[in-house]
Amino acid sequence: MSRLRLLFPAIFLLYVICLAPCYAQTEAPAAANKRLFDRTVDELNFRTMETVYDKSFTRNKFPVSLRSHQARKQFDGFGANTDLKKLFQNYNDASERFKSRFGKGRTDLVEFERQLRSVLLDKNFEFFIRNLPRDERVALIRAEERVIKQAAAQFNASEDPAPDDLAADGAAVPPADAGAEPPVTAPIEDPAPQPEAQVTGTTTITGPAQRGAEASRHDWLDYLTLLLAAASTLLLAHVILNVLPDLRARLDGLAEELEEQRPDIVRPKRPVAGALPEDRYEDEEAN
Repeated sequence: MSRLRLLFPAIFLLYVICLAPCYAQTEAPAAANKRLFDRTVDELNFRTMETVYDKSFTRNKFPVSLRSHQARKQFDGFGANTDLKKLFQNYNDASERFKSRFGKGRTDLVEFERQLRSVLLDKNFEFFIRNLPRDERVALIRAEERVIKQAAAQFNASEDPAPDDLAADGAAVPPADAGAEPPVTAPIEDPAPQPEAQVTGTTTITGPAQRGAEASRHDWLDYLTLLLAAASTLLLAHVILNVLPDLRARLDGLAEELEEQRPDIVRPKRPVAGALPEDRYEDEEAN
């Protein structure tokens, strides 16, 4: 009986040792990737707060030990600047929620990088670094992009689905993005591109026949333009044929009335309309 009691723990220990590698193989990659994501988010948040703090306090430096959310929450090195302290506390709480963007739904390398890059596009991040000069903001973002690349190089992609499976549901929005706040600026790359089937279905191909049919259609603006052009032509013809001759006749009549009112001036005889000039051959022979 005593031998059986000693043998039972040995059998149980052997059973645990045999099953532990199988359990580690199925659980370790996803858990390790999640821990890597959380560590990277903490590193991004630390670098962001360090840059803003060092710019605000030229004589003080942000402690290197503040790599976690809880450590930064207990930090109180702001002096009498209560507004800056409140800003840091608010961003520290908001940036901690970045960790919930990965671990549910898709957990492949593409989603890993996409969710890390969304941290740099978050409106809270942009609001927090708004007072930095432009060159320092650019330098900060580039430094954090290098951190993201280093984390992606450490990602364990052994459980990632095949490329064909990713192409089948590439347009699906993961559940982790359901409660995420939209970024203020549009991302550099489209995080959820539309599948080719939807793009092909919504794109219309205009052939020669369709373009000819569209060109033959006229709307009300075309007809209004044609009507105004015809009215302008008729008005111009009326002015040339009726208004101008009548105006000329009135001017001639007015000129005659003025000449009649001045008898001291010898008025030349007005030639009769349609009369031929007088024959002066006799005058020329006499000369």
